[in-house]
Amino acid sequence: MKIKPFFLALIFTFISTNFLNKTYAQTALFNENPDLISPESKVNFNHLAQYLEQQNWRKANDETRNIILQATGRKSIGWIPPSEFKNLPCWDLKTIDRLWLENSNNRFGFSVQLPIYLDTGNRPGRLIGDDAYNKFGDRIGWRKDNDWIIFIENLDYSSTAPIGHFPNPRPEYSITGGRLAYSVLAERMMQCNIKK
Repeated sequence: MKIKPFFLALIFTFISTNFLNKTYAQTALFNENPDLISPESKVNFNHLAQYLEQQNWRKANDETRNIILQATGRKSIGWIPPSEFKNLPCWDLKTIDRLWLENSNNRFGFSVQLPIYLDTGNRPGRLIGDDAYNKFGDRIGWRKDNDWIIFIENLDYSSTAPIGHFPNPRPEYSITGGRLAYSVLAERMMQCNIKK
């Protein structure tokens, strides 16, 4: 009879220790790198780093948008007018880009998108015309069958998505692909010297 309580205590100790170790490991994962907290906006990039390390492109893309909302002070509003991209801190923009590059074998990131944007005839901060932006969307896979992918869940979240496919910071229902917003964001990339 005395053996049963001993085994119960042993099992309980094992289960408790296992649970605490897993909880601690998960918590540590999000708090382990203070270098991933923006000195400018105070936004924490650890979640983004974790999703990218796991190559969970969907969650990483959502977290990128979340970070941009936080960094521009628009989190509670949930959307960003194009003019607010000008307030995105360079540290934050460069960190987003670096994390995407490092975890995608240089397939994804703003510094991958920008040369394609320029190569297709677009100019940062200026609206050139639909044709140039449509070519950009075609090249990075934001358009399908000559139309913009309207819903974010319809993007290609595989590792074989077109080069430059992520991050895609535009909101859902963006019928024009967020041309004005991306133009201002591209201008900010230039100001922040975003390049591979």
